[in-house]
Amino acid sequence: MDRPSKKHHFVPQAQLRHFAADPERRTIYVFAKRTDRSFLTSILNAGSENDFNTVSQGDTKWNFEDLFREVDARSARLVAEIVSRRSLAWMTADDRIALADFFATQMLRTHFSRTTPKYLAGQLREIARQVGYDPDADPHMALPSDAAVRLRAVKAFLERQRHTVALLGLHPALYGSSGEHRFISSDHPVSRINAFPYGDIGLTSPGVMVMLPVSPDLTVALLCPTIVQRYELAASADIEPESKASMIRYRDGLWSGDPIAIEGDMVRYLNGLQVSQSASYLYADSDAFDFAREILREDEDLRSVETHSELGEMGHGPPPRPGMPAGTHLVIFGSLDHCMLAIEEIDESGEGLTVRTRQVDLLAQVAADRGMLRVELYVDRQVTHGMGQAMVERFGEPSSGWFRVVHRDPSLRSLSVQLDAKRR
Repeated sequence: MDRPSKKHHFVPQAQLRHFAADPERRTIYVFAKRTDRSFLTSILNAGSENDFNTVSQGDTKWNFEDLFREVDARSARLVAEIVSRRSLAWMTADDRIALADFFATQMLRTHFSRTTPKYLAGQLREIARQVGYDPDADPHMALPSDAAVRLRAVKAFLERQRHTVALLGLHPALYGSSGEHRFISSDHPVSRINAFPYGDIGLTSPGVMVMLPVSPDLTVALLCPTIVQRYELAASADIEPESKASMIRYRDGLWSGDPIAIEGDMVRYLNGLQVSQSASYLYADSDAFDFAREILREDEDLRSVETHSELGEMGHGPPPRPGMPAGTHLVIFGSLDHCMLAIEEIDESGEGLTVRTRQVDLLAQVAADRGMLRVELYVDRQVTHGMGQAMVERFGEPSSGWFRVVHRDPSLRSLSVQLDAKRR
C-alpha cells in the first residue's frame, strides 16, 4: 500500500504548471514577500507545505489531502481546456458549475483558512480587554487550537456549496494580456475587488469581481451581473467616444467568451492584487518581480498577510471608504441594480432622509423602482446614515431634484415620523 504523501498543495500542481518556467513544465519562479528573494524551484515544491492537510490529535493523525483529489482532477481538465481553446464559449452548464466549484475550493484551501480564525479570535480577545473583561478567565475565548482550525477548514471545504452557488450567479469572462505584460499567480490566487467605490467584496455584493489567473496570458474573471449590464448599455450611453469603444469591446468579449484584451496598466493592477491579497509567495514563469518589490517597499504590512477580514473598533463606525469621492453622496441598492447620487442639499427637518440632487434623470429611474431599496448616505467618504426596506419618493417640481427616502412599509414609516418628532 502506498504511503500517504506528506507534501500537500494549497495551489494544485496542475494549475502551477501553466506558469512553468521550462518547456517540460517542471519548474517555476517563486518570490518570497518577506525576504524580497526570488528563486527557481520545482513545481512539486511550490504552493505546498508538509502535512498542510493533516490534523493531529494526540497520537492520531488524519491526512485529508485526498478530499481535494476529485475537484483537482476536474479543475485540471477544465483549465487546460480554457488555456488550449482560449475561450469560454464551449463551456456547458456542468462546466460552469465545475468552474465555480474550482474558484470556491481555491478560496477555501489556502493559509487564510487557518490564519483568519486565529487572527479574528485575537482581535476579539483584545476588544474584551478594552472593556475590562479578562478573556483568559473564559475558556470560550481561548485561541483556537491548530487541530480545531484545521478541522474547521475541512468543514468549510465540505460545505462550500454556498460559495459555489454565489459564484454561479456571476458572469464568467476571460481577460487576455499580450506582449511583455504577463499575469502572475500566488499562494492565494483568487482575488476579489469591487468595481464601485462603495462596494464590498462579498460574493453576493453588488459590483463584485472575482479573478483567478490561469496562465501568464489569461485570467478568468467572474463579474457581478450589474457590471455586465452597464457594458451592454454602452452602445446607447452618452459617454466619450473612446470610453464607449472600450466598453463595447468588453461587451463583445462578455458575449463571445473570447479573451478581452487588457492594457498593461490593468495587468499590473491585477498582478498587484496577487501581491496584496496573498499570504507569502508569488509564482510566475519568469523572474520579473521588481514591481512586487516596489509595492512592498511602499507598504511593508503586505509582506506577511494573515487575513482579509477585520473586526471594527469598539464604539466606532466603519472606517471611511478611500475610493469614495469627497462631498455628500447617496448610494442606493435595489434588487437588480445600484447607483450613487451626488447630493447638493439636505433638509434636516424633512421626513426620513430628505435631500436634493442634480441628477434628476437617474433619480427618476430610482424612484420608479417598486422593490425594496437599501440606502447609505456618505459624507466625505464616511457612512453617516442607512436605511433598509425603503423607497424613494419625489416631491415638488421634478426638475428641482428634491426627494425623500422613507420606509416602504406604512406602519414603519408612521413610526419613523413619530420618532423623528420626539427627537426634534
